[in-house]
Amino acid sequence: MPRTSETGDWFEQLFGFVERGYDETRRQLVIEDDMLRSRANDRVFPIGRFGTPSLAELRERTAEAPRGELRVTHVAIGDVLELHAMPENRDALFQVASQFNCLEFASPHVTPEDGVTGYAYDPTQGPACSLAAAAATVYRNYFVPVGGKPGQTRDRQIDNLAGLDRRLGEPGAYWTVVNGYTNSEPHRLARLERALAERDRESLLGEIAIGLHEGVGVTFADRFTEPTQPTRVSQALCSALSCGYSDVAHADWEPLATLVLDAAYEATLRAALVVPRDADATAKVWLTRLGGGAFGNRMEWITAAIGRALAVMDGARLDVRIAHYRRIDSSVQADIEQARRRAADSLA
Repeated sequence: MPRTSETGDWFEQLFGFVERGYDETRRQLVIEDDMLRSRANDRVFPIGRFGTPSLAELRERTAEAPRGELRVTHVAIGDVLELHAMPENRDALFQVASQFNCLEFASPHVTPEDGVTGYAYDPTQGPACSLAAAAATVYRNYFVPVGGKPGQTRDRQIDNLAGLDRRLGEPGAYWTVVNGYTNSEPHRLARLERALAERDRESLLGEIAIGLHEGVGVTFADRFTEPTQPTRVSQALCSALSCGYSDVAHADWEPLATLVLDAAYEATLRAALVVPRDADATAKVWLTRLGGGAFGNRMEWITAAIGRALAVMDGARLDVRIAHYRRIDSSVQADIEQARRRAADSLA
């Protein structure tokens, strides 16, 4: 019988102890090559390989990728967690609606010290994906090297906007990132709009990074039953700006927000070409709508970014699945296709 548990007990089910203090949890776990082992129950879990490549790096890595057909399918789904364990999605890349620290915090006030058990109570897409590959999530919270030290903490976190911040020449001048969430003020974003207009947009896109967790073990087939057969997937941990958590008008956020979305979708499609899969297999990638809902990104920004990425990657050997929750939204589908055509015309 596959192991199963209640919502709040999933961490103990996997690792054999209750997640409590940060240091205590770290002491109970050990990294051995690409595996996470629990000292409490001696179980081991594949955590693959994690990095934060910039779009420029992914462009370089995919410059000589074999050409082929880019297929796009819109799919109505339920719980994205369950997609991870399906045999047909083995080796697929899932785009995860994350934060800029590659974690899944319910608010800007949450920190890595709060742990990951509570992800089970957040119904949104990002935490669902993180629970599907929970050992990899534990690694990103407690063990990923940041600033030469293991693990993320309140004062030491991944920041996938840091490269763009440095490129603009005044780090911290235009926005702040706290626990993966962005914030700013109208006067800072007005200065940023001028700075962006003075620079080459394609080059700036290249500075934005995503989290790429390759070949991670799937820990749950549903909430919270473990798979009967081991399987692996990869995850692209992407974030949109958290516009909805600020008092700044959407129009002020738009230049940076659309830049970030364009980078995230192109980077995800390129990442699908480099993650592990059978040599003769078409790269399969699941896309989500980054930045919708509480993050407050306008749907036209999101659909434009997806359409642009599809146009840029036209001719790549990709099987692109665009996920819709419960039913396919025909207006979103049409907007993506219209944006794809516009982008293709501009690239011609």
